[in-house]
Amino acid sequence: MEILTTNKLRDEIINSLKKHSFVNKILLLSKEPTEEVNHYKKVIIKRCKEFNIDYIDKEFFQETNEQILNFINSHDSKDGFIILAPFGDSVDLSILRKNIKLKDLDSFTYKSQGMIFEGLKEYLPATAKAVVRFMDSQNVDYKGKNIVIANNTNIIGRPLALYLATKRASVRIINSLTKNPRSMIKNADIFISAIGKAEYYDKSYFKDGSLIIDVGTSYKNGKIVGDVDVDSIKDLDIKYLGSKNGIGSITTITLVEGLIDKCQ
Repeated sequence: MEILTTNKLRDEIINSLKKHSFVNKILLLSKEPTEEVNHYKKVIIKRCKEFNIDYIDKEFFQETNEQILNFINSHDSKDGFIILAPFGDSVDLSILRKNIKLKDLDSFTYKSQGMIFEGLKEYLPATAKAVVRFMDSQNVDYKGKNIVIANNTNIIGRPLALYLATKRASVRIINSLTKNPRSMIKNADIFISAIGKAEYYDKSYFKDGSLIIDVGTSYKNGKIVGDVDVDSIKDLDIKYLGSKNGIGSITTITLVEGLIDKCQ
């Protein structure tokens, strides 16, 4: 097993961001934020301070979506925004998805989601974009590759699958109802997992020559572990990117990078 890291890519992105003079700000938008949302927000704020990016940390409570939209669009259209989910309890967000005019840093709007169909990675959600940036750094040729993704959310699995399909990869999304997932994963050239189940996939799921990107994070015996049982795959001839120095370490800087993406 060859253990991969995102260290080199992370340093390249950070160096690029440090050379840029940011004149626009980022709006961090939350509604009755949970503990998890507040933690993620603190990580983003830390990055903003690192790169001298102005930000507005705005929490909403009883405001209507029309009021929220008016607040967002009162800012410069070149400012960026992030809607931190969950954003309200089962609230219809279509008016926001249709009408926000600012730079979409995490693929919230219908426009951004539509651009993914065109194969533009700049419009991917932050985690999905980080996965693609890593694979690009490894010079992965997507054409004809069998790729299996264990995640069916609209922030990782679905947009990632759409993007990779535009690159002529054969992509399958699996979930808890998928029949015979072991066979699908074992036949995959690339397996991307983000299910958040500690060491769920063992050696029996994999074959030599595959690339595993483990985005999942869980706590086991006080340590952060991924979705893959690493000890069981050590003897396989595979490439593995885990949680340590993995996708998580470049997600927030990839998100911030969206503030200067020309295609946004």
